[in-house]
Amino acid sequence: MSSSPPRAPSLADLPPPPAGKRGWPWTEASPALPAGAAPPPSITVVVPSYQQGAFLEETLRSVLLQGYPDLELLVMDGGSTDETLAVIRRYERWLAGWVSEKDGGQSAAINKGWRRARGELVTWLNSDDLLMPGWAAEASAAFVADPTLDLVSCDVHVIDQDSRIQALFTGHPAGAERIVVHWRTPFAQQGFLVRRSVVEAGGYVDESLHFAMDTELWLRLILSGRKLRHLPRPLGAVRVHPATKTSQLYKVLVANMLEVTRRFGETAPPDLRELAERARRRQHWNAAHINYDNRDHVAARRSALRHLSDDGWRALPRVAGMVTLSLLGDRGHDLLALWRRARSAA
Repeated sequence: MSSSPPRAPSLADLPPPPAGKRGWPWTEASPALPAGAAPPPSITVVVPSYQQGAFLEETLRSVLLQGYPDLELLVMDGGSTDETLAVIRRYERWLAGWVSEKDGGQSAAINKGWRRARGELVTWLNSDDLLMPGWAAEASAAFVADPTLDLVSCDVHVIDQDSRIQALFTGHPAGAERIVVHWRTPFAQQGFLVRRSVVEAGGYVDESLHFAMDTELWLRLILSGRKLRHLPRPLGAVRVHPATKTSQLYKVLVANMLEVTRRFGETAPPDLRELAERARRRQHWNAAHINYDNRDHVAARRSALRHLSDDGWRALPRVAGMVTLSLLGDRGHDLLALWRRARSAA
């Protein structure tokens, strides 16, 4: 379904906020763009959605209230049965399009939206995350200032289920080593912008990945020589709440990152072969840490022993430590926390 939304709706245009909701994006909007400025590049924001109706309205308002003159918002819902459809219909007149139908998961929903996009710059925003005031103006201005840029990212706030700021996730220089060797993303997905032409030329989001599809996309862009820039300001927000902490998410992450590492090892050019070998030797150690942090002690021991096979006997001390901690169960986590506090205080 689609409609022709007005450009840059105001607070007065949108439905009134629920009782008790104040601040951004309920009773506050982004600063207006300077009058007489040259037309900025068009933007498409795709919101993949499934069973996040409790947060979707806030997400949509954070996009619509950017005060940006050429921004289209598409909602790709996977057939939610909660209040999602009611929220979509309440905001339908300001959406460039939406669907609610069974799909192949988040990655498939993102691609579905990106293939419909008309914006010169595109992004996706999870249906429980936010964009912050002024995001569209500042992120797009980076492309205007440097026409050779391919992707812009930003810092993000970490917020809880009540939108209270808990922490700040800052970006790092984008490099393949951080991703494939250490399994760390150089920057958050919330608030990034990429040229649609780059996506069309280099391939869309990998639909076989359901957790690390953003990290895989960053790696692909880095390896293809694309120009990335990070804005060291919190222009987005990632929400952490109980519904995001399902018992299976970490297992999907581990499986996805093992696959990303495997592919890198198979396709790395000659000048990156040493990096690929380092990634191969470390991959199951990374998996062991993720499993242990999620208190899957059996999987942590299994991954640690795989790491011993990958990295040889020099890995024995750290593998023995991981196995011992995992056998201690919750007490092991307490001991590790004490050790970390002691080390940080030293």
